[in-house]
Amino acid sequence: MQSVETLTDAKQQELLSRKISELSLKMEGTRLEGLIIQLYKELEAAGIAFKPNIYLSDSWGCPDEVPVIGVPFHLADPALCDLLGQMGGIEVEDDMTVMMILRHEAGHAFNYAYRLYDKPDWKTLFGPFSQPYQDEYQVDPSSTRFVHHLEGCYAQKHPDDDFAETFAVWLTPCSNWQTAYTGTPAFEKLQYIERVTAEYGEKPPIVTGGMVDVPVEEIKMTLSEWYETVYKSRINQDQLTEIVRPEISECPQVITREAVVISFPSYSPA
Repeated sequence: MQSVETLTDAKQQELLSRKISELSLKMEGTRLEGLIIQLYKELEAAGIAFKPNIYLSDSWGCPDEVPVIGVPFHLADPALCDLLGQMGGIEVEDDMTVMMILRHEAGHAFNYAYRLYDKPDWKTLFGPFSQPYQDEYQVDPSSTRFVHHLEGCYAQKHPDDDFAETFAVWLTPCSNWQTAYTGTPAFEKLQYIERVTAEYGEKPPIVTGGMVDVPVEEIKMTLSEWYETVYKSRINQDQLTEIVRPEISECPQVITREAVVISFPSYSPA
């Protein structure tokens, strides 16, 4: 991992000295916009009219019970991606990984948009939405009750993430979930997704707004300060970046939960 002081490139040093709120980051015209459009096309092809707004924040996540999706601000600028990759010694999310996470977050947004988590059949399949998040959670890598989408057996973290992961597998083109999960308890959850998307796909969302905070425009730290105080602490945490296929059961026994910072919508479908 590289420190700020060891960088010798003048342009990178200048970038690190700027406040994040003053970087004038936008998604329009970037590779991120193309991936968002791909997500919207996948939702449309699946019969879902709802298209969640997308906003720039300092990490992935949906505000609790608010149907919008936050994406890390660095994905809106190739120079930021290169710089953080160089300094952190890790590869910034590629297109395939971004799409996997977008599908997961779209699952959260769909859940919140129609308040599915309040419904008895949702609770029966996924568990209580009110279940507290734990900093650490135990997993059973061999369990067939859950789908495998993001690394770390992420569906086992919380009922809300179980739904989001199941939605992501269902939405992924050519995932072959009908065959991959046949005969498992997870198959019933996938069939539930099929039913509720058919039921609500053409309906307007029940929830269209909510409380959000810390938009990228309000992150007053310099990029250097943010890297030293926020980004570094995340590098060694388990993050939502690696594919785990249905037939693969390798998972760590304990996964540390990463906090999410949320923001307001700044990109919406045309």
